[in-house]
Amino acid sequence: MNNPSSIYIVDDLLEEIFLRLPLKPILKSKTLSKRWRSILESKNFVGRRVSFQKSRKILAAYNCDCGAQPRLLPESRFKGDEEIVYLHCDTKRPSIMTCDGLVCIPEQDWINVLNPWTKQLRRFCFGAWSSGYSRVMGFGSDEVTGRYKVVKMEIWSYSDHCGVECSVLDVETGEWWMLSPPSYKLLCPLSHKLSRKSILALDLHKEKFRNVSVPLTRVTQETQIANLENRLTIAVTYRNPEWKLDIWSKGSSRWNMTYSISLAGKGVPWEIRSKGFTPVSVSKQGNLVFTDNHKRLFKYYPRTDEIRCLSSDTCVISPFLETLAPLPLKSTLPFPHPRRTSKCRVLSKQDEFGIVELLISTLVAVGIVWFSL
Repeated sequence: MNNPSSIYIVDDLLEEIFLRLPLKPILKSKTLSKRWRSILESKNFVGRRVSFQKSRKILAAYNCDCGAQPRLLPESRFKGDEEIVYLHCDTKRPSIMTCDGLVCIPEQDWINVLNPWTKQLRRFCFGAWSSGYSRVMGFGSDEVTGRYKVVKMEIWSYSDHCGVECSVLDVETGEWWMLSPPSYKLLCPLSHKLSRKSILALDLHKEKFRNVSVPLTRVTQETQIANLENRLTIAVTYRNPEWKLDIWSKGSSRWNMTYSISLAGKGVPWEIRSKGFTPVSVSKQGNLVFTDNHKRLFKYYPRTDEIRCLSSDTCVISPFLETLAPLPLKSTLPFPHPRRTSKCRVLSKQDEFGIVELLISTLVAVGIVWFSL
């Protein structure tokens, strides 16, 4: 009222404007106003921005021989009509997990949680590997509080059964705590003689386990679980009597077979018929992108029943989401200096980042962490 020439935009309208901007201008806008920063870092805006994204991209690992903090490569590449964003990472690791655009990278003695777009990196103490233990990891968000959590399940064998110890890390506070073990009877994860398995689900808010039955008469080493379009998905590869890939998705009340794809004679190498396939994403036209554990990336077109090999050397992590989710807590561990001084072939000397070897073994859905048993 004192300055009629000024314009005041209410918060709700500002949020709608910001939603329609690319992410880079949004990041710059955070530095211009405390009020804008508060809007852009609110959980409501962060969640809406993720769901508002129109372009679909895939996050993949880039192999290199230098060793520093993980970061995105400056430019994406196209494989066929799919845009690939590359994550430049460090050393060998058992798995890379993602949730809402955040990336969780477990290593030998610590856990890295990274927002690739804001370049925020947080490191947390992990604890040494226990001799004789198998470790299963999960990463997801509490659908009630919005907090991101890392789940660690350590399994040890005795006779034909297993003992379990489960703990949770709150990324916001940096605190670990123990969970009561599941009440279900667990069988040794190294045994593949089972005719039927189930999936163990952990609600990240209630921190309660539950058993999820699967619509399969037999589960083998080629069976994969995945998060496809925010749904729990099982991909089963059969070799006899027909080489095919069946994909089941869990709805609110029951399982549905969403794809049944004959693989023979469609450009899929016959020598990998004994390997499993993992679904990655579904395009707006309903085309399915999937990968195998030989770094091959395929795309299936249901209308024409065609399969195209998009790449023979792409180490896929997950669909890629641009996110503003903040990581407010300081790291509990500093990131070590690179052991090597050689200059990275891709990035400048100031942007040296490391190698990655990828093994995806767990699935994360919003609010739920799933374990294959």
